[in-house]
Amino acid sequence: MIALRAVPFAVGIALFAFTAFAQLGAEGYYTQCKALYDQGVRDSARATCQLALVADPNHLPSIKLLGRIYLEENNPGAAQPFLQQMIQLAPQDPEVALLDARFLLLQGRPADALARLPRGLNTEAVLLRAQINEALGRYEEAYATFRRVTASEEARLGAARLAERLGRPQEALGLLGNSPKEQLAKARLMWLSGDTRAAAEALEEVLPRLGPLEGDYTRTLGLLAMVYYGLGEFDKGSLVLRQLSSRMSLPSNLLGKVWPWLVVFLIYLGLVLYGESRIEPMRTVEMGNERRFGPGSIHLWLMLALVLAGLAAVGIGQLLYQNLLALFTPFQGQVVRPVFYFLLGVFALLIAYQNVSREGMQNALGPRSSWVEGTWAGLVLLALLALYAYIAKPLGLSGLGTMYPIFFGLALLELVIRGVGYPVFKERYKELSNFMIPVLFALAIPGPTVFFLMASLFLGWLYMRTKGALAGATAWVLAGLILALIANLPLTRTLLGS
Repeated sequence: MIALRAVPFAVGIALFAFTAFAQLGAEGYYTQCKALYDQGVRDSARATCQLALVADPNHLPSIKLLGRIYLEENNPGAAQPFLQQMIQLAPQDPEVALLDARFLLLQGRPADALARLPRGLNTEAVLLRAQINEALGRYEEAYATFRRVTASEEARLGAARLAERLGRPQEALGLLGNSPKEQLAKARLMWLSGDTRAAAEALEEVLPRLGPLEGDYTRTLGLLAMVYYGLGEFDKGSLVLRQLSSRMSLPSNLLGKVWPWLVVFLIYLGLVLYGESRIEPMRTVEMGNERRFGPGSIHLWLMLALVLAGLAAVGIGQLLYQNLLALFTPFQGQVVRPVFYFLLGVFALLIAYQNVSREGMQNALGPRSSWVEGTWAGLVLLALLALYAYIAKPLGLSGLGTMYPIFFGLALLELVIRGVGYPVFKERYKELSNFMIPVLFALAIPGPTVFFLMASLFLGWLYMRTKGALAGATAWVLAGLILALIANLPLTRTLLGS
């Protein structure tokens, strides 16, 4: 009897819910959805908009809002069906065109997004135009566009990001407000500008305002550790680093950045062990009055040059920016890093010249006429750099930069590693040296290891062709000169991230 009495009650509840649903309708659900969206409760807003589409599958405002929510969540796959439906229902609607342009930008098609973008002057349209210009490498134009709508927090953060990329971090300091995200961006710009002490104080102030579960909290800790170490306050830096290690795996993070170098190191180690195993015992004893060098000498020269260049870079960073880690700082590194590569090549060449004398360096250069081969080889190096830049972005690998002193330093290292080193390695390891020297070149130079390996394999072939290192050195110099001339082109900036 109890069960039978419950049936009418359940039916009544169902009828009441159905009646309420019918009465509320698509417009009522959309009103609730919009209110929830404005409050930042996206999950509930999404579910309520779905109810509106159950009541009316072609309810355009709900379709627009659902598409917008998915786009703001960086989920273009989920937004695509709603965009297609919008275009069918209202092909001339400016808001639909705006959302479609946003979708195309997320798809990695900024040129198509720019063509689709309506010419509206509302904040959202201007902000999206700035983001598209940034994606196209038009940084000056994007920076100016962000500054037109500084009432938006997203635009202020975009302007700060572009000011950093353009090498003018101080310009955006006055634009940023007092929200935690903007305070973090302001602290970063202070750090980049060389005002390291003010950056530390700003980070100490913003850290308590962030929730421990927010991503910005972890980013603040990472930046604060860098700032403390740059100031030489190693105790504070270690304390912050311990906090950071409790939130993320520092070894895994480091491995994610240096794994190409570790792979190349293991390859080189395997080649050395295999080469040593092929040497007869008596050949390890070299007799005679003539001074002889082995692979170990080359290794020692390169490590000594690396230490000297590193110390010089630390000193320059401290002198210019009061930052011991300026070499690893994005903006300051644009000044210090080229000097580091140049000095690395200079020190390596001076050490090698001191040991092999002028005659040894002339033999390393090879025929003087071989420099002609370096003219077309420089273009090949640029093509390899473009190929590397294309694959480096999805893999999260580092770039090389476009400053000319970097390539001049690589040219000097070409003379040392390949010019002086190849005959030494060939004498001990025979034909195996054809593989060892290209790997050593990629291993000995900090930076984009994959690119150095690609370039070194090509230059190894060029060395065998020309019987000297002059062509390879010329190729590096020419590649650097051309890249310096085209560094400010939007295509170069977009490809190389410079």
